[in-house]
Amino acid sequence: MHEISIAKGILSRALDAASEHGADRIDALTIEIGRATHVNPEQMVFCLEAIADSTPAAEAKIRTETIQPRAECDCGWEGAPESLDLPGGFAPDIRCPDCGQRADLVQGRECRLASIEIPDVSHDDKPPARRADEVRGSPS
Repeated sequence: MHEISIAKGILSRALDAASEHGADRIDALTIEIGRATHVNPEQMVFCLEAIADSTPAAEAKIRTETIQPRAECDCGWEGAPESLDLPGGFAPDIRCPDCGQRADLVQGRECRLASIEIPDVSHDDKPPARRADEVRGSPS
């Protein structure tokens, strides 16, 4: 279960972003998880909920968005790979459906904090709550 270590990094980034914007709580987190990461979204949510206890993100709604894989080939083909076979458990062996050569996975390996929602900050000396590396304000 490598989701716990990934969740710790995501939570740390979310807490840093909230602090940078003067927020004392996080209302929601959105996590983008590429299908080629083989990270289980339900386990990711479970891990985030478990480690967020006693933090400003303790009551945050956690959303996940699945990023579908896309591949490109030197022959010019671009599209969704038919499968994500992992020979040896490492890099997916994606073959171009047009020429049969190995294609490069260009999307679908993401696992990142896409956004947080925090209460609007009314202090003049604090930056406005907004998407900054995807930080969103929400009603207090």
